[in-house]
Amino acid sequence: MVMKNTHDIALYRQDRQNQTLVIACPQDGAPELLYFGRALPKDTHLNSLYWSQQQATQQASLDVPAPMSLIPEAGQGWLQSPGVEASAVDRPAWAMCWSLSNVHQQADGFLIELEDTRAQLAVALSIGLQPSGLLRQQLTLTNQGQGDITVHRLACTLPMPPHFTQMLSFYGRWCQEFQQQRSEWQSTWLQENRHGRNSHANFPSVILGEQGFSEEQGELIGSHLAWSGNHRLKADYTMEGHRYLQAEALYLPDEIVLSSSQSISTPELLASYSRAGLNMVSQVFHQHARERLVLSKPRPVHINTWEAFYFDHDITRLKALADTAAHVGVERYILDDGWFRGRSNDQAALGDWFVDQEKYPNGLTPLIDHVKGLGMEFGLWFEPEMVNPDSDLYRSHPEWVLQLPQYDAVLARHQLVLNLAKPEVYDYLRERLFSLLKGYPIDYIKWDMNRDYTQPGGEICPQAYEQVVALYRLLGELNTAFPDLEIESCSSGGARVDFGILNFTKRFWASDCNDAFERHSIQRGFSYFFPPEVMGSHIGPDQSHTTNRIHDVAFRAGTAMLGHLGIEWNLLDANAEQKAIIARWISHYKTYRSVLHSGRNWRLPSADGRAQAQWALSEDGQEGLLVYSQLTMPKQAQTLPVRLPGLEAEQNYQISVLEHSPLPGHLMKALPAWWKNDLILNGATLSQLGLQLPILDPESLLMLSIRAISRLEAQ
Repeated sequence: MVMKNTHDIALYRQDRQNQTLVIACPQDGAPELLYFGRALPKDTHLNSLYWSQQQATQQASLDVPAPMSLIPEAGQGWLQSPGVEASAVDRPAWAMCWSLSNVHQQADGFLIELEDTRAQLAVALSIGLQPSGLLRQQLTLTNQGQGDITVHRLACTLPMPPHFTQMLSFYGRWCQEFQQQRSEWQSTWLQENRHGRNSHANFPSVILGEQGFSEEQGELIGSHLAWSGNHRLKADYTMEGHRYLQAEALYLPDEIVLSSSQSISTPELLASYSRAGLNMVSQVFHQHARERLVLSKPRPVHINTWEAFYFDHDITRLKALADTAAHVGVERYILDDGWFRGRSNDQAALGDWFVDQEKYPNGLTPLIDHVKGLGMEFGLWFEPEMVNPDSDLYRSHPEWVLQLPQYDAVLARHQLVLNLAKPEVYDYLRERLFSLLKGYPIDYIKWDMNRDYTQPGGEICPQAYEQVVALYRLLGELNTAFPDLEIESCSSGGARVDFGILNFTKRFWASDCNDAFERHSIQRGFSYFFPPEVMGSHIGPDQSHTTNRIHDVAFRAGTAMLGHLGIEWNLLDANAEQKAIIARWISHYKTYRSVLHSGRNWRLPSADGRAQAQWALSEDGQEGLLVYSQLTMPKQAQTLPVRLPGLEAEQNYQISVLEHSPLPGHLMKALPAWWKNDLILNGATLSQLGLQLPILDPESLLMLSIRAISRLEAQ
């Protein structure tokens, strides 16, 4: 919809999923975000809306202050971070003043084209609401002059409501990713990532909202930059009261130089608006992820060989593990690191992607045939972007690394990064991957990437940005050539998790940590932007590989149940009782994965912060699953009731106990009265009053099913 006012400001409106987007496009100047939020009435007068938001002009300021636009312009008097920063030797390209060229209305929003004839630059802003209701924007800058320009910054800008004064940001480290930090937003907030990948510390997301927003209450906007490399996020405000977020790929010095007619685009900035707390923000992101994924089948139960055997590959034991895995219900078997030539530890052979003839004298075929004969899919681990100095590849081509040749290479994990921007490197990796995928019936790749970039250059200039672009291109070629292949993004766990790489992959390895206690905070942070079906979550051994903690099988299995379930445990060491418990949990997963992976998901914190619950409800509201986890000792003697949102008020539901950790007699003299019998309650009671649960030990959990029943069944 478009409506023009008398001052030559074009106003554009889009409505989708109970959201409204209104953009003002002046003839001279960048477009402005007039409104993004809950749907406005259809007859809202856009001219009046526009004038109602124009500010007074204060003393001691510019006569015409620069507006808060979607591409802030230094040339118009914007005195904070502009949307575009560039330079050239043949023209003034560093203080652009944009003029409107054209606006194209599209199914998913608008393409707004602008230019500055003096700077000889053009910029196109693609912005609009997606089918999920998510707001997407992206900038493309084009050099219209004859000489080169150097692009220093190109940022998407998203204005925020002035009453948004709190933020939820994310930090972490290896084995403790996606940790949450709540803080006041009363000063400039900046996150810069220079690791080459997202890194464990710098998840490219932030949530901004009004004071006191929570999981189920408050107005807020969650934002995510869909990019797998260096990035910058900045949340700032002006003395005029404007608040805004800028998100961009971070360019290293002289990294981006555009010749005549060349263009560069920002990553997508994705944003979800909510007036009902964090859960609604997440549900919109989850739906958008599902639109991108287009999964063709339920998420199969995994077993991964890493924590079972590490580099010690013995075909007899590998087959025995497959036998046991199939017996408990596993559906996909992944052969992890150690299968290729010369790989007996983590210090050698990366880059030599040929099957080790000593470990596998007849190739991988005998193992693959055995796995597939048991009814399971077969997956294989790779780390294509890396090379060990102790490898045939490096000895033949030391010039292939992503490292300035004038300096000594910086090692991490005994390895270097290969420069995918070099055509010969790209071609070698493409040939090796294609050869193995054509030679063996491989259903799945676990694509790992275990180190950061240092001095990420070619001969002179940085190439960190081009490295990510080349990675995307290679993944895209694999998807096209092998459409049934699924790829997992792993980067020492969760160091490369974003919507950019989700365009090419189907799963993330959220963390190398399988400790169920640590996993709760990791998985909770992950869930703010990604749905459970893309979160790899495995049942580890009795004693955690990364923390040495010991948990009962139910706590480990119930925690892993909340994602894409797998096993990272040598089941040959498990006793009969443990195998039976695992088989039971896998059966539950298969029964309820459609609820978890296509329904709506809520995070339900406890009032004292000592427990948390994950609640999933099918889209039709007929079936739900609750996993309640007691993390530490509760502050009060009794567990507080859990209220379940989203249920139909008058519909009756049957509550059944599916699984639980051992129930502690030292904390309870008696269980809740309903515990040993299925309970029937209507949706209003479960949503408003809640359900009383047993008292649990720290680091234990229980799982309940909630199923809609007919009036006849309820009698």
